[in-house]
Amino acid sequence: MNYSKYATNLKVYTILFLSILISTFLWSKINLPYSNTHNVEGIYASLEYSAHNDVVRYIFFIGFPILTFFLSLILFKKNEMINLKDLFRINYEYPAFSKSTKKMIIFSFIIFVAYILVEFLSLNMPDMKIDYLHDGDYLTAAMNYFLTNNIWSSFAVHGASMSIYPNLMWKIFDVESVGAYRLFPFFLIILVKLFSLYFVFQLTRIASLKDSFKIIFFIIFSFVILSMSDYSGLSNGGYNPISYRDLYLIFFLILLFNIIILEKSNYLNIFLICIVPSFTVLLHTDIGIYLNFTLIFLMIYLYIFKKKKNWFIVLVISSFWLLVLAYVGLNEFKFFFKNMLILISSIDYLHGIPYPEPFFDISETKHGSRATKGLILQLIAGLLVTYKVFIKNDKTESKKKIFFIFILMLSLVFYRTALGRSDSYHMKMSSDLPILIISFFTIEYLLINIQKPLKSFGEKVVNYSFLVIFIFVISYLGNTKFNYQNIENIKSRYLEFVKHEDSFFMNNDTINLIKYLKKVTKKEKCIQNFTYDNAIPFFLKKVSCTPYYSSWLASPPIMQEDYIKELKITNPNYIIYKNDKFIIERFTHERLELVNNYITSNYSFHIKINNFSIYKLMKFN
Repeated sequence: MNYSKYATNLKVYTILFLSILISTFLWSKINLPYSNTHNVEGIYASLEYSAHNDVVRYIFFIGFPILTFFLSLILFKKNEMINLKDLFRINYEYPAFSKSTKKMIIFSFIIFVAYILVEFLSLNMPDMKIDYLHDGDYLTAAMNYFLTNNIWSSFAVHGASMSIYPNLMWKIFDVESVGAYRLFPFFLIILVKLFSLYFVFQLTRIASLKDSFKIIFFIIFSFVILSMSDYSGLSNGGYNPISYRDLYLIFFLILLFNIIILEKSNYLNIFLICIVPSFTVLLHTDIGIYLNFTLIFLMIYLYIFKKKKNWFIVLVISSFWLLVLAYVGLNEFKFFFKNMLILISSIDYLHGIPYPEPFFDISETKHGSRATKGLILQLIAGLLVTYKVFIKNDKTESKKKIFFIFILMLSLVFYRTALGRSDSYHMKMSSDLPILIISFFTIEYLLINIQKPLKSFGEKVVNYSFLVIFIFVISYLGNTKFNYQNIENIKSRYLEFVKHEDSFFMNNDTINLIKYLKKVTKKEKCIQNFTYDNAIPFFLKKVSCTPYYSSWLASPPIMQEDYIKELKITNPNYIIYKNDKFIIERFTHERLELVNNYITSNYSFHIKINNFSIYKLMKFN
């Protein structure tokens, strides 16, 4: 036994363990000065908690152990470390699959596609009651777009996707209904699954395995990745690690693979990898920002190490935004950027929750366990990539190292979403990339270590045996998902579902409210909602009187002033002021003091329907 090697490893991992302990104990000690320049009301404001606290804590918790681990490798494994210059000396071409391996992988790929299609066609309709906040975010934004033809006529928290996706489904099914809107995530998730499967196919090529064992790698890794995206999250209000919002991330990763691994940095791939982040900023602002951040580093990499001129990248991005400007017009364009900048600077204060303390809050807070798990996943992914990149006797080739550096960068940046709203849903949906990194290297490591023992059975015997097991497993899973009646009646089920009346998805309190409002606002061109029940304007089939249909987002004073300005212009006769039973941390009138003062000075209590208080415009002589 090589005791010196074990002793060296023990030293490295002991130092690593101590660094994690230090990071954990220092978490709560990091407290930045509180600053709230936009005077936004929320949990952070009530606690006088800096929105930058969790970001700095996160950087230290992940960065300090990784840095310590890297320095330990230099100190104790100096002879095993690569020369940094060698990292960018790329002279290796990944071989294509052999004919037999390619046939078996394609066969497995087709089986997976069949499984994905059977699962999709067998789905039950998402007929759960409406979520008035989150569904309302989409429905009212989409109705505003439908009635005004202005994409950014609504101040939407996630971007233009909230207007475009439902309208696309309404156009396809020719009905502006909740049912049609509810189907758009289904179609995006099946695309996510199909493109994820293709991305696994790409990654299989760079696995450090004998060609025949790559078949086993592809099958296992496909099961892992496909299990991370599911339709069930749509019905229980939760998120999966890979959600429909990640479709553009997967596109980006596929293009990144083409450019770095396959070295296909031709005009088409460069064009597409520039368009995807820019387009995503419009649809899903946060994801688009993360992708653009990574694109900047890709530009630097291509310029320095590939001697690629970035003029084409600048030309593509500039042309894209000029086309957007020409299509939507200057006012809409300015409104988008103005509100995006305000939202970026204030969103943490609007809905932020302090991130639970790792380990210590596991049993103390509701989201403590998920918070610790999310950090550990990021840390393990970072340590794995650090080891694979800097240890030279590892079989990981340079292009593969660089590619995983970019994936790690995306992983670390995407976790910003979990730091902004630190609940289980956002933590879970921010954990897809570290799981991908860990799964790739774990499956690869296990298969490397069983290649020799299984060699005695013969590679063909092993592969065909595994294929038989795979077919049995996929058949079993397919049988659990398979619903012949649903598949047979797919067309009639969809058409029936999209034609459901809105009341099918509503509770009785809201049904009564909408009945009354339809009577008294019959001659009104718009309606203004001041509660968290964002879906109300949609149910009335009216445009919201201001862009701030989700009123609580207008907490910054500059936006409240604009809110009041819009109210003065539209002068609505009725405002849905309050819902006693629906509160998120604080009532809207407590968040928006300026707007509330204007409403109470110009409107008086009119009627209460169940839990809803309605105010009416006062007539002054």
